[in-house]
Amino acid sequence: MFEFLWIIFSYLLGSIPSGFLITRWSTKKNVLEIGWRKTSGSNVFKYVGKWQGALTGIFDLLKGYLAVFLARKLGLSIETQIFSGIAAICGHNWSLFIKFAGGRGVGTLIGAFLVISPKILSFSLIPFILLALIWNASIGTILFFPTAIFLSIYFNQFEIAGIFSILALFPILIKRLSPIKEIFQSKEKEILIRNRLIFDNDRTLLDLRIKKILRKFTK
Repeated sequence: MFEFLWIIFSYLLGSIPSGFLITRWSTKKNVLEIGWRKTSGSNVFKYVGKWQGALTGIFDLLKGYLAVFLARKLGLSIETQIFSGIAAICGHNWSLFIKFAGGRGVGTLIGAFLVISPKILSFSLIPFILLALIWNASIGTILFFPTAIFLSIYFNQFEIAGIFSILALFPILIKRLSPIKEIFQSKEKEILIRNRLIFDNDRTLLDLRIKKILRKFTK
């Protein structure tokens, strides 16, 4: 019974809308009406402010970290640790406190993974960071999961890191489809679904980010 309650607590912990609260406190604005209309640190960083975005990212990471870390410290089962991390991600993506709006879940995912397997996390972040710099962070996020699953098998940690990666993939991808009502209203449903799942955007983003960076330095 306690383990079930802990998972519920982890969801509530993840539901704390860091980006929403920090933006409201510092600018009096509603982050859900700004930019990508999500509470994620990247949205706050780009459209609200750098220090607000960095602070949001830290708090989002801490939510996932504490949900799993405290579950481990309390001696709860591996299954409970996994589902605590998943619950924190779901809480972040669909916060109970802001009418089930939220962020993308990546920061909270990283925080949970930091406890589950820092070794696998560190290796899996390499292709994620490279793709984020060269092309698109959303593509990097997708590559993160198969990399983590492969490494979990290689390092004999599939029972915790591999299963966590597989389960965490669902709330991350489902969140990309939101708002889902726009998909039903679209005349190009398949294209919109593909773009949101792959690029986390309504458009196909084929331009390399590194080109934009190079242009800035060559001007």
